[in-house]
Amino acid sequence: MARRATIIPASGRSAVEPYNPSRVNRRLFLTVLLCLAAPLRAVAGARTRRILRLKYGTVEEVPLEDYVAAVLPPEIGRAPAAALEAQAVAARSYALARAERHLEDGADLCDGTHCQVFRGLAAATEDSRRAAAATQGLVLTQKGRVIAAPFHAVCGGRTARPRDVWDDEEIPELASVEDDACPGVPGSTWSFAIPRAALPSLSSSFGFPEARFLEVYGRDASGRVSMVRFAAPGGRSRVARGFEFRKAASEIWGWASVRSTDFTVEETRPAYLLSGRGTGHGAGMCQAGAIIRAKRGETRDAILALYYRGADLVRLTG
Repeated sequence: MARRATIIPASGRSAVEPYNPSRVNRRLFLTVLLCLAAPLRAVAGARTRRILRLKYGTVEEVPLEDYVAAVLPPEIGRAPAAALEAQAVAARSYALARAERHLEDGADLCDGTHCQVFRGLAAATEDSRRAAAATQGLVLTQKGRVIAAPFHAVCGGRTARPRDVWDDEEIPELASVEDDACPGVPGSTWSFAIPRAALPSLSSSFGFPEARFLEVYGRDASGRVSMVRFAAPGGRSRVARGFEFRKAASEIWGWASVRSTDFTVEETRPAYLLSGRGTGHGAGMCQAGAIIRAKRGETRDAILALYYRGADLVRLTG
């Protein structure tokens, strides 16, 4: 059967609803009541996702399970069944938990890396559809709520705690875990040189163009850089968070420059040499590690139990 998608224009941002105190209070009460009463039951009824197509400015409404099958190929690529199924559970959980990321656009999610990469329903493969079907309704939860299950390309040997990566109050509480499957895969180690002459361009992203020196200023529990310090002659300095430093470097030199926040810095006369491990934010499931584990014969549930330690695997009903 051909899979269909409904296309509707993205809602504009100029429409303003007149302020009505009683309506606002009623909406707030109902929102709190629904959240406290049955968050799992609420998402269990979700049959579709509205996807903002960034290139066209339209919103595409697609069946949830078809969406899950379609995001697997661009997100994890070709992989053994157990890894694909683990990715399907993570993708479904994320799609349900982050249903309001693009509420102002009249959508639930976008089709880019800001949410999950969606290239249309035609991107699904026989293997990805099989993985979505095998895990239909399975999600990761904590405290009765579906979590926005994070995942990344390569952890480099140890995952990060989500709370060390993001400030979002809705992030799940997941443990940092050792991963012996990841070291040695492409992207598990990297290096990048920041020329001294280019340092002011980078530090300008933090409002400190006078910087002439760079150092690691703090690390989180997993050993990743939590803070860096830019310094200038005369003792002035500016501290930046590790993930903001990585984002700023990526905007200047591309994503393959500072691939993660798990790095050391060596000062030389011409440049600052960064030597790092892993590719991506490091939280949640390491896709490279999941693929290796699936090839070893580990099951979907074993993979999920490792990378999402602290979460429960449940099947939505209704």
